[in-house]
Amino acid sequence: MEEKKDFAEEIKTKTEEVKEDIKAKTEEANAKMEDQFEEGVNKSKEVAGKVGTNLSKTIDNTIIAVKEIQKNWDEKVQEYRETSSVLIPIDLVNAKDYYFLQAALAGVSKDNIEIEATENSITIKAVFENIFKNIKSPEGLEPELVIQGLKNGVAKRTIPFANEIKTEEITAKFQDGALFLEIPKVSTEKTKVNID
Repeated sequence: MEEKKDFAEEIKTKTEEVKEDIKAKTEEANAKMEDQFEEGVNKSKEVAGKVGTNLSKTIDNTIIAVKEIQKNWDEKVQEYRETSSVLIPIDLVNAKDYYFLQAALAGVSKDNIEIEATENSITIKAVFENIFKNIKSPEGLEPELVIQGLKNGVAKRTIPFANEIKTEEITAKFQDGALFLEIPKVSTEKTKVNID
């Protein structure tokens, strides 16, 4: 009986040891899992932070690029408005030996017109003065422009030609707000080529 009691005590002791061992291993495994979980959470936060930072930088760069495109677009539109509003209207006729050009320069004085010619182009530059040069108003009363439909400022137009022109033989007449140019072409003589 004593042997059974010792044997039971021994089983009980071994069971307690196994329980303690299992409990220790379970606590160790739980602690390890908690550490791994915490490490995973920290890595996720780090990755999310990097993604957020990169996304923020990408959005900022996109906004900057869009603003730059808008600025360039606005500048191009403004350039177009400025040049189209003071573009000199012309008629150009191509005849056999001449080009004939008429430019509408209403309101421009002869002294405010410049013409430059190269071997294959003509540039006309004119200064359109605004209405305020003709207005005399009492001091302190500034006139206000209500409608603006006339050209104002410097206008410049270059007309290219398909043929070379004789720049020294160009004639220009200015009358009734119209500039008329007679532009002789450089004649290129045709030569017959004999075949041997």
